[in-house]
Amino acid sequence: MTTIVANRTCMAADARVSGMPMFVTDKIFRVNGSLIGGAGRMEHILRFVEWRRNPDSKPTFSDSAEFEILELTSDGKIIWWGVEMVAIPIKGDCYAIGSGANFALGAMSMGASPQQAIQIASKWDSATGNEVRVLQLKAGK
Repeated sequence: MTTIVANRTCMAADARVSGMPMFVTDKIFRVNGSLIGGAGRMEHILRFVEWRRNPDSKPTFSDSAEFEILELTSDGKIIWWGVEMVAIPIKGDCYAIGSGANFALGAMSMGASPQQAIQIASKWDSATGNEVRVLQLKAGK
């Protein structure tokens, strides 16, 4: 799968997509002032991102849909989204999704940055890997 991590100022993700064969792509998107990162099937993630860009037509997904979204809003709120398309606010200062989420959260609880948390998760989760990409909430910072 992948690992996506956010604190109140930035989001980090690995770049590995576990297809056959594996490939590398971006998993964090800047949308209307927010950062959106997705774990799961890329086509479902991209449909969600497109909806957040153009909210006129909310997508529906089949029962077999597999994805979760982490959104860092322009005012620093962390929100979790699943296939039911309901925004669930996260009260903590950081959160992670994907197959390496528990490793990343453990690392962050010990003071790791989001980038370091992804690097640590990649050591223990075989579906997390390749380079780490980090986007700051405020562009240019």
